[in-house]
Amino acid sequence: MRKRAAEIPDWDRATDQLVEHLRALIRIPSVNPPEGGPALAAGRDPTGGETAAARYCADVLADAGIAAEVLETAPGRGSCFARLPATVRHPEPPLILMSHVDVVPVEASAWTHDPFGADLEDGVIWGRGAVDMKQMVAMELGVMTALAASPAPRRRDVIFASVADEEAGGVFGALHWVRERPDLFQATDGRPAEAAINEVGGYTVTIGGRRIYTIQVAEKGIIWTRIRASGTPGHGSMPHHDNPAVKLAAAVTRLATAPRPVRLIPVVADFLTALGLGSVVRAAEAGDEDAIRNELETRVEDPVMRRSLDAMLRDTVTPNVIHVGQKMNVIAGSGEAEVDVRTLPGTDQEAFLAALQARAGDEVIVESVHTMPPVEASPDAPIVALMERALRHADPEGIPAPMMITPGTDAKAVALLDIPTYGFSPLRLEPDVPFLSLFHAHDERVPVSALRFGLPVLHEVASAFVRG
Repeated sequence: MRKRAAEIPDWDRATDQLVEHLRALIRIPSVNPPEGGPALAAGRDPTGGETAAARYCADVLADAGIAAEVLETAPGRGSCFARLPATVRHPEPPLILMSHVDVVPVEASAWTHDPFGADLEDGVIWGRGAVDMKQMVAMELGVMTALAASPAPRRRDVIFASVADEEAGGVFGALHWVRERPDLFQATDGRPAEAAINEVGGYTVTIGGRRIYTIQVAEKGIIWTRIRASGTPGHGSMPHHDNPAVKLAAAVTRLATAPRPVRLIPVVADFLTALGLGSVVRAAEAGDEDAIRNELETRVEDPVMRRSLDAMLRDTVTPNVIHVGQKMNVIAGSGEAEVDVRTLPGTDQEAFLAALQARAGDEVIVESVHTMPPVEASPDAPIVALMERALRHADPEGIPAPMMITPGTDAKAVALLDIPTYGFSPLRLEPDVPFLSLFHAHDERVPVSALRFGLPVLHEVASAFVRG
């Protein structure tokens, strides 16, 4: 039976609205951390930016007849929550449309466009958040308004949750609200949501002529780690061996150069196979590091994608920040380094941290400052089947493939409520669009054509899941 005309949104008009919403959201400098000041936001004041972006979302939803509220964990650290209720008597557990309103800082001098100008040039929207992840916020606003306008029955509540502080672990966002207000993510009778749709997956990867649509079903765990060293302060003209700068440098070097054995988990093996990289799977199964490196360099042109695929095969340890000393001629009395540790599903995080301490040596102290476990959802879940079907309808030549991401998202927070999360921000991209390398990068941007493709696909998945 064909759908009634009233049930089919005007996708050209909806895409124009999506573009308008995305550009408006980009113009709000919701930089995290907001206390970093204008230097991190191209001269704008980021104070209150997250709340301003959340209020924008609430206003859009209110205009569509959807009651929404902005909740703050601290002044200016706002999140938007809304609920489109089911229309049947005995509804099934909800669907959550998740996103985050915060963005990372910018180095404005390195951009060719104003990072918060939201320029639309040659069919491309430029600005911080265009990729990570205000485009998803705008798409989910479009889906919510389309569902609200449809006369079709809804067998589930649809929860809109666009939160603050994702870029810093969610302490002022998802993690807080999961702990303090679990009802925001549950049915009115207390049952947890059936599923959440979130960021990162859904975009295309083209390797060897294959166009793959990623569907995120897993992500690595986090151990954000601090390494502390102390020593004897003194004059820089009289060196000695009890120098915390030297201790930190040695410890960080040992950690950065330590071998990280390959471990192939099933979802990664299947993803590599879908990419046509069965040779990498075989090399990983054999533990042949040279073959892995050679196959990735030979078969995968994009260096960022090569690094991503390699990181899917192992636990990683990346030193990123070192603080020690305040003056060139003064030996400091203490210092610390910050290390980003990402762990595969199945890794014992406590044991891994202990191994880092042993490797770093007894002249430093290694401690976790924020730990979240890996998360995995079933690649065979009904909502994944709907994603695969919608993608095949929109692009019969594309290949949907479940995958694991190496970063972390707010999926870790809602996992505490036993809610599985699927990364699905569908975007069809040309092979020359360096999408993966634009996360947290200069000149972040997204083609309007990708949004025009993705909005009806995301709507089809949400609509089918909500209608049951």
